[in-house]
Amino acid sequence: MYRYPAIHRVFDEWVVVRIGLDLDGTLLECRQRQMTLLQVRAKACAVDIDADSFWNLKRNGLSNRAALSNFGVSATASRSICSGWEHSIEDFPWLSFDRLLPGVAEVLTRWRETGNTLHLVSARRNRCNAMQQLHALSLNIFDSVIFVNPLKLGAKIAALSDLRPDIYIGDTERDYDDAIQAGVCPLLVSSGLRAADFLAQHGRCQIADDLVALDRFL
Repeated sequence: MYRYPAIHRVFDEWVVVRIGLDLDGTLLECRQRQMTLLQVRAKACAVDIDADSFWNLKRNGLSNRAALSNFGVSATASRSICSGWEHSIEDFPWLSFDRLLPGVAEVLTRWRETGNTLHLVSARRNRCNAMQQLHALSLNIFDSVIFVNPLKLGAKIAALSDLRPDIYIGDTERDYDDAIQAGVCPLLVSSGLRAADFLAQHGRCQIADDLVALDRFL
């Protein structure tokens, strides 16, 4: 775990903590859905992708398009693959690949039982499918749920600015930036889209392996 002086024992400093949480990669395992769909779309374009190598590129900061370029995929094929991926990634058949990360349910339940409030703020375009997914995964524990359009610039910053949680827990450099710009203390986990070493290069905040490890620090 990377330790920085941004925050120390927050649950001791506040009687009730308003905890903001991202969804994909923070609470849910996101690799299988993303990579299975990407390999399907790539195969439709006669492109062979090694999932482990591709995911490692994404964990170290590359977008789908940049990673495909790194694999030598043509611009035309890349556009087709990424367009299909973006169109389908929130369809419910693909969302069914997601699973709660180990220990997440127990940590969230304990935080609620100790009097803290939980607020989900995550980027999804299809709110209806996202709400169905929360129900299917028995994630009916949040005091508020906000889904923002990932294509709308500043949408999560605005949501966090309005909500004003004490902390915001995410798994990407964008989560960090959005929290900072909203005046919220960011905490990061490396259980999702970005690796710990990459996150450590981006900003100064607490970085834990996952929510369970973060809970031990808090």
